[in-house]
Amino acid sequence: TDTKETSVARLGFSRRTVTWMAAALACGMAGALAGTPAAHAQGGPVADVVGLKPGLTYDEVVALLRARDDVSGVETAVQWIRQSNGQPTRQLVRGADGTPCAAGEKPLRRGFEVLCNSYGGRFEARRDIGNEIVVAFTGMPGQEKAGIIWRHTVFPDGEAPTVAALEKALAEKYGTPHMRQTEAGYYSTTHRLGAVNLNWIHAPTGARITQPDSLKARCVNGPKPWFAAKHEWNGACGLTVRAEILPQPANRLLAHALNVSVLHQRDLLTHLRLFDAALKSAVEKKSGGKAKKVDL
Repeated sequence: TDTKETSVARLGFSRRTVTWMAAALACGMAGALAGTPAAHAQGGPVADVVGLKPGLTYDEVVALLRARDDVSGVETAVQWIRQSNGQPTRQLVRGADGTPCAAGEKPLRRGFEVLCNSYGGRFEARRDIGNEIVVAFTGMPGQEKAGIIWRHTVFPDGEAPTVAALEKALAEKYGTPHMRQTEAGYYSTTHRLGAVNLNWIHAPTGARITQPDSLKARCVNGPKPWFAAKHEWNGACGLTVRAEILPQPANRLLAHALNVSVLHQRDLLTHLRLFDAALKSAVEKKSGGKAKKVDL
């Protein structure tokens, strides 16, 4: 069944680590980017971002983020794509560096970046973020499973790898891209100016999707490489990895930022339905014994 859901959410590396990664990428070393061996080395597609992958528990994700030296804090948000309805859900986790914004400081767009973005009050507003990792969960408290992982990296001036080096490193980790776009079109409807988009899209069986073109377009255009307010998922799509390389405005051969997302679209839709049912059951159970009886 080809099902689709559109979800609207209201919504870094440390300098030392970025320097090391940029140098490694310049030498063609995928290890600085990967965190795990390449897909073809293990006989199957890679489904992680720096070791974080769909299916991990809340505790596993938080432990991995806290163990990193390139994020200064880990935060949890109650809501993202589902109303918590008074339940103590934990639907988002973010690890990020940067510095806190002043009280009352409003979001400010600077090129591709938005400074002091709290994602609708879900997280602490921060500026000068070099590394940000966001993980979305489904499931009731204690039963959460990671559904999507986003990673956002900004390279400091003078320490940026080339766009070509990043493409090579991504290919060494995830395999040869199934699709590559450098401008807006049928397979890249939300393309940002100057970006290079690399995509790996699979069917729920794990096989690479080659036909039909309409399915390829739906699979690749739904989830974005960056954490945003709106995404779409399709039940006819499986493991999906999307990467976006944003160039420096003054030198398009050098990378300004890298965005990567990974999810299994059908699994996410399945878990969202289970989460919906669990939320409904919890709310009904809580109100069942206290609700005032209505005289009809």
